Amino acid sequence: MAIGDAIFMVGCLAGFMAALPALLIFLNLMFTKTTFSAAQRLHDGIKLPFVIGAVAVGVVGVPASILLSMGSIFQLIGTLMWLGLLTWSFTGLASLARMLGGRIGYLSDRESSMMTESIIGTIVLSFAIAFPLIGWLIILPIGMVIGIGATIISRRQPVYDQAVADAS
Repeated sequence: MAIGDAIFMVGCLAGFMAALPALLIFLNLMFTKTTFSAAQRLHDGIKLPFVIGAVAVGVVGVPASILLSMGSIFQLIGTLMWLGLLTWSFTGLASLARMLGGRIGYLSDRESSMMTESIIGTIVLSFAIAFPLIGWLIILPIGMVIGIGATIISRRQPVYDQAVADAS
């Protein structure tokens, strides 16, 4: 590995560490009700969201990958399917970050808000994902699958309570 390759990798990691928190905080602000509801579902447990997310990746991701290899109009359809799946995935990562921030904020004696939960959780999740190999190959894919499942559950069975009304 040449020095140029190492500098390129460090630059990519630095860009990732700046872009992912910004994206997750943006998604928490844009989809407040969805991320709140998904974070509430994640507080209940992660087994069901993981199973639903894995099924969604299998049902949408595998056919999308097959369509991408076919070319022509099928490639466009496969790309749109992957974009939809990635939208659900990053919205789910934002709700996972919000849930992590809420749990970390619960350890302190201060009152937490949606913004502090998002920022704290996003920073923790970004550093965990940036950790070489474990973060790239284990935490990120599993977090995305859990996030997809939590987002699907929250869109199918939304949590309506006073906190959701106050958040919007």
